Amino acid sequence: MKNLYLSFLLAFSLNYLPAQVSNFIHTSGKYILGPCNDTLTLKGINYAPYNWGYTLSDLKIDQIAQTGANVVRLAWYWSNPGASVYYNYVALDSALSKCKQYKMIAIVELHDFTCANNHTNLLNGSGWWTNSSVFPLLTKYKQNVIVNIANEALQVNWTSNPATALTAYKTTYQTIIGNLRNVSGFDFPLMIDAPDCGQNSDAFITSGTAASLITADPKHNLIFSAHAYWYGYANNDSLQMATKINNVLTQNIPFVLGEIANQQDDVTMCQYNLNYKPLLKFCQQKKVGWLAWSWDHDGCPNRQVSTNGMFNSLSTYGNDIVNNPAYGLLATPTPKSQYLLTNGACLTATLNENDLTGKGVQVYPNPSKGDFRISGETEEISVRCKDLSGHEMPLVAISPQQYKLLAAPGVYVLEMLNKHNGYRQVIRFVNME
Repeated sequence: MKNLYLSFLLAFSLNYLPAQVSNFIHTSGKYILGPCNDTLTLKGINYAPYNWGYTLSDLKIDQIAQTGANVVRLAWYWSNPGASVYYNYVALDSALSKCKQYKMIAIVELHDFTCANNHTNLLNGSGWWTNSSVFPLLTKYKQNVIVNIANEALQVNWTSNPATALTAYKTTYQTIIGNLRNVSGFDFPLMIDAPDCGQNSDAFITSGTAASLITADPKHNLIFSAHAYWYGYANNDSLQMATKINNVLTQNIPFVLGEIANQQDDVTMCQYNLNYKPLLKFCQQKKVGWLAWSWDHDGCPNRQVSTNGMFNSLSTYGNDIVNNPAYGLLATPTPKSQYLLTNGACLTATLNENDLTGKGVQVYPNPSKGDFRISGETEEISVRCKDLSGHEMPLVAISPQQYKLLAAPGVYVLEMLNKHNGYRQVIRFVNME
């Protein structure tokens, strides 16, 4: 039987080719691509590090990583005299470093402009991204950073003249894009929030707004984000919410729900219960990324994913965000950036046609956190795991169906041989442990 196994290893080749590498996350049509040109669906958590800037020791990136998120959106401030952490760029460096360590993309956003309609202030504040302290720091983590220019800035439908306001929204962002791209090396993907507190996704469609902004960007590297506080905007109705998303998707633009929550504020905190579950099911179906608001320290405690910032203290809402079988971060894991998983190796497995024999053997979850199961014809299967250079990795067989990979995060290859009839199957496997 050993000779049979070796003969199959010789008969079927598995080649590893260096993939084209970019220094930045980038876009193509509606797709968001990692530096290794792997397609990314951004699914993760919003988080205000250091307890909204008031507690330097409060950094919970390691706890967020346990949710299976592949991205974390970090709230920061251009100008916040009451919280000195926001002028401490060593602290920002630490937050970005932790995101990289735990294989998560960092979306950095400026929170100063939330729901405000001050175009001059936004133009001035956007210069923060290229100042002498911030730009080098972003460049240090350039393969792992998305620049979210401003949180929920500007208003359109909430003004007396929406048509004029939409033109001003478009012109202001065109100016900001030009200013940022005029700085050599500022090639980061730029995330632009919808107006009207981030809710108005229709603004991306009306008068070709998103398309015109992409045209204005010499790098054509924009991501558009709406925030799904849609109690009034879509009447909290699942069909209307699906229609809103479908309308954006017809534009063939990169699109995410940058904030999604279970409750929405108005006159009081937590005033409305949001119909978020069917929305997330629809996002899962359409492969639309989303980020839950928020990890901890929220003015609406029921809206926190964790009750105290620790993974082992998920709220009712948080448990659903993480473990719901239809869309949960752990239950339906989304691949992390290959660049982060391979530490920049960007190797792509290329399988010859005969390697996959269609015998119905499947590995799940994939990606996983080390523990995985095999379904199908498992009674007579032997399994090996190798890294991309062909070295065999330690693999523990808990049962004929259940295994545990004892290896660092990365991309691996599972080789499965049916000892009864000799068929062999090779599966590319991503470990996030």
